[in-house]
Amino acid sequence: MTLQEIQRQLLRLKEKDFIPSRRIGATGIGHTLEQELNLTETNLSIPDIGGRIELKATRKNSNSLVTLFTFNRSVWQMDKKEIIENYGYLDERNRRSLYSTVFYAQQNPHNLRIELDKSNHKVHLHHHSGVLLTTWSIYTIIGKFISKLERLLVVLADSQTNEVSGKEEFWFNEAYLLENPLPDNFLTAFENSQIAIDLRMHLKTTGVVRNHGTGFRIKESDIINLYADRRKIL
Repeated sequence: MTLQEIQRQLLRLKEKDFIPSRRIGATGIGHTLEQELNLTETNLSIPDIGGRIELKATRKNSNSLVTLFTFNRSVWQMDKKEIIENYGYLDERNRRSLYSTVFYAQQNPHNLRIELDKSNHKVHLHHHSGVLLTTWSIYTIIGKFISKLERLLVVLADSQTNEVSGKEEFWFNEAYLLENPLPDNFLTAFENSQIAIDLRMHLKTTGVVRNHGTGFRIKESDIINLYADRRKIL
């Protein structure tokens, strides 16, 4: 699929005006866009701009968070099961869980906080008691950001609730091709509490840890600011 073909499809989608979400919840916008573009994956192959490109759909004027990437390999400073048992909570299904979003310089409701150690190029996640839970290399995080999101196609939509059906509807009417991610802008967004670390794990009834991956997430409206080159294609 070429960039011109994508532009034609997006223009066709814009002309359809509001369309109902094909899935309930926060992920409905991305799933609906993929279905409308007849995609089975969340990335595209666009030969005329250099190959693979990540695709993300966002709601305009939204403060919701979208996942940039997940990374938690070799970062744990104590056993994940012990972390959940000691610092987690019982969820609505009576499971010991730790689903917790943490922003830099803010202690969250689960008493977790992020420390940015620039001199040693590390990011640490602590419990307020002082216990160290995880440590990331800043270089590794930046490397993951650049390799995963070297090129990004962001499609923005107005969102509304249908008065009759009660379902969310989207009007996909703006799109940008983003290239050349900026490491300094990523760190600035992190320090400005625009990027969060999101723990997503619980204990199964067998006592085994179910880890959905630790996500690095950003407010939908702030993604564009992470890139040097922004080309409007719709």
